[in-house]
Amino acid sequence: MKKWLIISVVFLIMASIVLLFIQYRFFQAEPYSEAGAIQHIEAIYNGQVKQTEKRGNNYKMVFSRDGAIYTVLLDAASGQVKELELKETERKALLSEKQIKQLMASAYGEVENIKLNHTVYTVLVENKDTQKELTIDAYTGKVLTEKDIQPAKQPEGGGVLSEQQAIKIALQQLNGEIDSVDYEETEDGGYYLVEIETKEEEAVFQIHAISGKVMSVSWDEDH
Repeated sequence: MKKWLIISVVFLIMASIVLLFIQYRFFQAEPYSEAGAIQHIEAIYNGQVKQTEKRGNNYKMVFSRDGAIYTVLLDAASGQVKELELKETERKALLSEKQIKQLMASAYGEVENIKLNHTVYTVLVENKDTQKELTIDAYTGKVLTEKDIQPAKQPEGGGVLSEQQAIKIALQQLNGEIDSVDYEETEDGGYYLVEIETKEEEAVFQIHAISGKVMSVSWDEDH
């Protein structure tokens, strides 16, 4: 009786070994090829693989997505992601002042003044008798905001704008504290220099004393 029991146990063990071998030989998924691994990662993360390196049973890949660079470690046999790390964000070049002027000239008119603040340009444009202040995305050139600049109403019978009228025009460009107002007389009617300061910015606006036109804007880069 014991002899048959021993034979049965040995048979079961051998049958299990054969079954495991058959399962491994015929049903085990093939390891990912390099092309397959790339396709797998691009499908998972909706990105673009830029670099691939085989490391033992793993693939180390670098891929980009939405302006960022990632590194990933993929198990070649199981297709499991072992590691995922944000490496860096891709650096995009800012558009130059010349490029911004060209973009704005066709749509809005001549650029009178332009200033870059981090990733946004502030641009003063003029078309005939109309002036506008635009804020523009420095990466894409997209206009973010648009504001009309209205000259102060002329006194009856014409004449020079008052100091308060010049201040009102300047405050339309930059809402802050008035530091100083100076009047300079010239042959074409003179102009006001209005200095305005905020917590982040400081600028001097040159306002034509007859037309109310913003002639120029000087920004303090060291403020």
